[in-house]
Amino acid sequence: MTHWRTDDLVGGDVILDFVNTVGDTGKSREMERLASWPDAVGWAGFVGLIDPAEAGGLRAAGDGTAALAGLRALRETVYAVLSARAAGVDPDDGSLKAVEAAIRETLAVSRLSSDGGTAVWRLMPAPCDPDLIRHRLALRLLHLLGGPELPRLRECTRCPWLFLDHGRGRGRSWCRMSTCGNRAKAERYRASRV
Repeated sequence: MTHWRTDDLVGGDVILDFVNTVGDTGKSREMERLASWPDAVGWAGFVGLIDPAEAGGLRAAGDGTAALAGLRALRETVYAVLSARAAGVDPDDGSLKAVEAAIRETLAVSRLSSDGGTAVWRLMPAPCDPDLIRHRLALRLLHLLGGPELPRLRECTRCPWLFLDHGRGRGRSWCRMSTCGNRAKAERYRASRV
């Protein structure tokens, strides 16, 4: 089972941290961190997407194979859309339609309600519904896509991780200085010594 660390949460938004549950030292996205249903439930609990009771219900509901496949498919579709956005290009129509379908499916099991004068979408499925995590992520995605933070979206120049850049000036180039930033600086140093 994957153990999650606060250092893994560099995205600045739960959707970006979700997209970042796969990666490697290059751009190939080959290192799967949601290798099993318990990994997915553990991650969702770690980031506060589900509470401990919901996590227990999801673990007890079965092996979660179909739900895990749905999460991974959503993650890769969201990555395609957001990576294109970070690069300043339009995402392909297939990815956009898949994201739209995921959001529509979630809205079909949600109700609009008021919370302190603010309109919010609330999910109606049972807490042990295997698609609970995916639906909560789709609602968060809807918020990110329509929110003010989207122009701050960046992709690390060394790996496929996405993040919101709140820096001044040129801003960040790397997801984390401790990994990708140090590697890039070491490569530049070695190249300058040749």
